[in-house]
Order: sequence, then C-alpha cells, then structure tokens
Amino acid sequence: MSARSAFPPPAWPSAGRSLSVLIAVVAVLWLWLQLPAWYRAGHAAPDSGQWLTALVYNEWTALVLIVAANILVGSYTTGPMWRLGRCLELRGMKGAFVFLLGLLFHLLVGGCGVVLAGLALLGDADQPASF
Repeated sequence: MSARSAFPPPAWPSAGRSLSVLIAVVAVLWLWLQLPAWYRAGHAAPDSGQWLTALVYNEWTALVLIVAANILVGSYTTGPMWRLGRCLELRGMKGAFVFLLGLLFHLLVGGCGVVLAGLALLGDADQPASF
C-alpha cells in the first residue's frame, strides 16, 4: 500500500455546504435580533420582555455572538476555500461566489463588531468608577 493511496488528496470544499453554513449563521443572527419583538408581541403587558431586550441588546452579548459567528463562518466557509483554493477558481463560479459572500460577511459583521467593541469600551470609560 503506497502513501498516495493511504492519504487521498484533499477534496475541494463544497459550495453548497459552505453556503448552507453561511445562511444558517445569518439566520441565527437575524433570529437573535427578532426575539425581543416577538416576545413583546405575544404578551399584553407593556413592560414585558425588558429582560430579554436587555440581554439581546447588551454590547457584550452581541460581541460574543459576532465573534462566534465569524469563527463559524471562517472555519466552515471561507477557511477551507482559502486553504485549498487561494484563487478564484474554486470549482467554478459557484465556489468563487460563496467565497466572496464569506469574505463580505467577515467584512460587514466583523466591522460591526469592531465598532460595537469601540462603543462598549468608550461607554465604559464614561461611567464613574464604583468601588
């Protein structure tokens, strides 16, 4: 048994699988933002869902979610295509399109994360120190 048959060459990442991971991550982010409105719509009390709104729109919760989303998309979408392709010939136009969508996701969501982190740090700097 030769070494070539024992270790098959790496397969190209599937554009469909990568796109499904990207769509799932975007759907979870969208669902996270919709939760407070859905909770308030189902309850008659005017102050219902304040705890959920405070949890969803908390800077640190959003930062954790943004970092986790970028790690997932990087691990399962852009990472494999970058390691195996390193060019736009990723199984034709489908792979290249999904690769570019992944890069666009990182730019948009990562950029929002950087802005949010800056605002969170500036917001904490404005608060008086409590001992």
